[in-house]
Amino acid sequence: MNLKTVNEIFSYGLLAVGALKFILAILVLMQVLTNMNYIFAGGYINTYDYSKFSVIIGGAQIILAVGSIIMIFVNIKELPEVIPGYLWGLGAILIEFITPSFIYLFVLGAECGMYVKAGNKIRDKNARYKKNYKPKRQKNRKVEWFYNEPNEKRQQEELKKQKRMQKLEEELQGWKELLESGEIDEETYNQETNRVIEKKRKLNESTK
Repeated sequence: MNLKTVNEIFSYGLLAVGALKFILAILVLMQVLTNMNYIFAGGYINTYDYSKFSVIIGGAQIILAVGSIIMIFVNIKELPEVIPGYLWGLGAILIEFITPSFIYLFVLGAECGMYVKAGNKIRDKNARYKKNYKPKRQKNRKVEWFYNEPNEKRQQEELKKQKRMQKLEEELQGWKELLESGEIDEETYNQETNRVIEKKRKLNESTK
């Protein structure tokens, strides 16, 4: 399981806790209002036990709080952008511990909102997460350049050799045409062609 997947799980976990606490608060508030109506109407009070639901949510909060602390350290190097989301989640559970019970109902909405905000922050930043392989690609490009440079140099030298060879061949052909037209004698032709042939020989030896 990679880091992105774990962050995604925690983001949905925080969102779920925020939503479930809000639902629990509404259920409890509805029960209180219903019982007040029954009391004023002279009827009996109906009681519903939400304690198991509350214990489950409380356990999930503790697990998420411990996990959030661990994930803050895990994400410091790879994905520090998600850390504020985990801090919002820790702030939400901290509110529950430090708030007196008689005013807790008034801050419950803020606590649920913090859980939702924490989950959304982690999910949004986590969606942009991509492992950075850029240094590795740069290294590969450097290696490729190291091997390609000698090849390109050899190709350029080979091209120059071919051009020089072509000029020498044209020069030989020119001397031949001059001999055939009678503009030079055979002795001159032999001297000049031997000179050109010697140049070709040296050129071949220099590029071996």
